[in-house]
Parts: sequence; structure tokens; C-alpha cells
Amino acid sequence: MTPAALVLMALLPGADPAPAHDVLLEVGSAPAVRMRLKIEFGGSPLAKFDADAKRVRDALKGKPGASALDNLMPEGSLLRAEALTAAAPHPAALSNAIFRALDKDKDGKLSAAELAHAEKVLLGKFDLDDDECISPLELVPDLQTVVPEKHPTPGAVRVTVVPVEGKADIEQTIKLGHGDSHWRGKIGGTWVEIHARPGLPAEKPAMPKALLVAGREEAKTAFEKIAPRVVSLTAVPGPVGLFDLLDADRDGQLSVAELRRAKTALADAVPTDTGVSLVIVPGIAKPPAVPLIRTFTREAGPQWFRAMDRNGDGFVSVREFLGTPEQFRKLDRDGDGLLSAEEAEKVAKP
Repeated sequence: MTPAALVLMALLPGADPAPAHDVLLEVGSAPAVRMRLKIEFGGSPLAKFDADAKRVRDALKGKPGASALDNLMPEGSLLRAEALTAAAPHPAALSNAIFRALDKDKDGKLSAAELAHAEKVLLGKFDLDDDECISPLELVPDLQTVVPEKHPTPGAVRVTVVPVEGKADIEQTIKLGHGDSHWRGKIGGTWVEIHARPGLPAEKPAMPKALLVAGREEAKTAFEKIAPRVVSLTAVPGPVGLFDLLDADRDGQLSVAELRRAKTALADAVPTDTGVSLVIVPGIAKPPAVPLIRTFTREAGPQWFRAMDRNGDGFVSVREFLGTPEQFRKLDRDGDGLLSAEEAEKVAKP
């Protein structure tokens, strides 16, 4: 795959920062997309932490070890922007497995009728451990050794974190550490998504050895204060894949609830669709990839609900429920055969 040309810049807001970061996304020759992202970190807007971090850094200008803070905030902001190329083989291999299973008439398209049976077809064919979830390794057992396929890139990509004039095309709140912080849409033939899924690989900025010597205690203390607030925004271009389109919560597994939305999620989708992911994580990001197992534990819902949710998909099915069928029907207010965390919160322990 030919890497897309990406340029990312993160600029510090003014002394009185707005509670959001503005992002300008340009993909090929398509019109630029203006996004306004309110990134919440620990319950507060990340933009508000920028001013404090800058004041600490500026107060140390010219003092021993001050350059370490410049390296921590290379563009003058806690939001570090970086461009990566997509991890290659997973999207194509997973897409092909899903497409072949659903395309019953072998016409090279997924009709509404075929998508309507996605839950039954995919669970019946791929749910090998019978846990009502489909993992990447169930779809493609040799996924880790699949030879990458060449795919077109979405064209030259430019992402700039700068003030955007007027109303933004997309306004989203991204809560770091929450699986529901996600936006996806198709713009000019290219899928664009913004997400902050828990479990994405990242690491806390390491303390530079230069700050561990005598006489640099002030800079060391400042580094320790600022480093935990660093956030990475990583642009990853490449094939989107049918698995990604179905995996709404980005947990690396396909649940019953997600398979039921296949008719909408995969409408007009093709395995060769390309896209750009904007991945936002605390710390210094590492190259993202499709997780082979679920990488985080859900905290929503009461304790009894989380205990019954044995496959960790955020729902309790009839099979997982330990009460009586009558109790399940009373709890299942929307009658979809799945208990959500919201439904569980509204009742006492069954």
C-alpha cells in the first residue's frame, strides 16, 4: 500500500482557550471537512489543560531541563498529532470472510434481503465457541499469518488542528476511555471515523534521563505534572472493511446487537472501501490494529448485569440471563431479546 501523504499540526489555543479543538480534514480533492472536537479527559475539556501546561513550560524557559518540556509538547499543545499508515491485512481478510458468507446469490453485492439475515448466517457459520459474539480469529483462523493485499488509499490526506471559522460540519464530544465516543460517516466516497475506544495501544510519556540529574528538579516536577495529560490524535488511512463497519463500539468483536444492524451498517458498502480513522488516546499512541480479543472491560450497568454478561458485549441475552423467562420479559422493555445496561439500571436486582 502506498502511504498517503499526511501533515498534522497541533496548535495551542489562546490564553482563554475554547473548550474544544478544531480539526480541518482534507482528503484528496474533496472539500475540506471542518470538525469541532470536545475532547474530555478526566471529566474536563482537554483544551482547558493546554493553557496551564503552557504557563508551566514558559515559566521554565532558559532553565536546566526546559527542553524536555518542549519535546513533550512539540507543537505547543497537549494534543500530539501524528500520521501512521494502516495496518494492512486485517480489514481485507475479515471483509472477504463476511462478504462471502452473506452474498448467498454470488452476484458480488449484498442485498437488503441478504443483510436482513446477517445475524443468523454469521453466528451460525462463525460463532465457534457459541458465546453469541464473533471474534476476528473465528472469522479468519489464520489471521495472524494472512498475506497483506494491496488496496487503494483514500488519496492525499491533510489533518490540521487549527481554529475553524464559522459552524463546523461535525461537532462531537469524545470522552477518553469510553467505548461510545465514536462518530462515523461517508464523505465524498471516503469513510471517516473519529473514536477513542478503550484498549487502543498507547503509553505514558517516559521520563527523560536528562531530568534525573541534579539541578533539574524543577523541570522534572513540571514534566511529571504535564505528562499524564498528553493526548495523541493519530490519522490512519486505508481500507475500512465490513468488520469495522459492523463493529460499532470498536471493541474488536461482533455482538448480536451489532449484527442486527447489518442492514443499515453495510448498506451500499463494498470490501474495497477506503477511509481515514482519527484515533484519540491518552498518552503516546502506538500503531493501531484490529484486536484479536476484547481489550477492555465494560463498566456500565449494575454488578449483577455485568456478571451475567459473560461474553462482555454490553448486553445480557436470554441464554446469559440467570433469572426466569418471565423476569427477562419484564426487564426487556423494548422487547428486542437483549437486556441493555440502561434497562438493567431501571430495576432492582432480579
